[in-house]
Amino acid sequence: MNDVSKLETEELLTCLHVHLYHPDQASRPLFHSLPINTPYTMDAEDPLRLGRDGQACTFVINDTCVSRKQLSIQAYRKTGSSNFSFMIQNMSQKGKLMIGGSELKYLERTDVDDKVLLRFGRYELLIFQEPGDSLIKYEVLFQTCCTPPSQEMGIDVPCRQPILDTAGSWNNLQNGGPASQDPLESDETIMLGIGGFPGSTDPAREFP
Repeated sequence: MNDVSKLETEELLTCLHVHLYHPDQASRPLFHSLPINTPYTMDAEDPLRLGRDGQACTFVINDTCVSRKQLSIQAYRKTGSSNFSFMIQNMSQKGKLMIGGSELKYLERTDVDDKVLLRFGRYELLIFQEPGDSLIKYEVLFQTCCTPPSQEMGIDVPCRQPILDTAGSWNNLQNGGPASQDPLESDETIMLGIGGFPGSTDPAREFP
């Protein structure tokens, strides 16, 4: 089969773009473990987990101020749609996860709009997608930004302090003591009844 015929028979994968920014990214290896500028193929049924723990997460950020499991992105299909939609879940107990101008609390989920600005600590992630044909796989493409996405979008975002890494860290730091090394996160999860997930009461969404 020639290359043209092969391309015609292959399905085009949906591409989830994730543009990353941190003010110290030039001097610290924060994103060195990520496949920057290289599309990574994901099975649609598998959650995309981002955090500092390489055992618990699909992709790792090398920063102790990032939660062990920071966030999760799940692909799903709405009934009657041939395109993927994506939903973000906050997996961190200890820090704020801002989606646009709203806070997403621990284990809460929300849909990814056409283009969404996600913020935690001093990180900014601009997420958007290019639709494709495949119903079982998609690609994720990480790229770094030279300027904050909020600045490019004209959004006034104050510089936030990094989220603390461990339980009791804030009290210890206030008192001049060392931060505890015991992680706050738990592996327990709860279902909030949002469509497309177990426990859902909304028939408008389904898994691929």
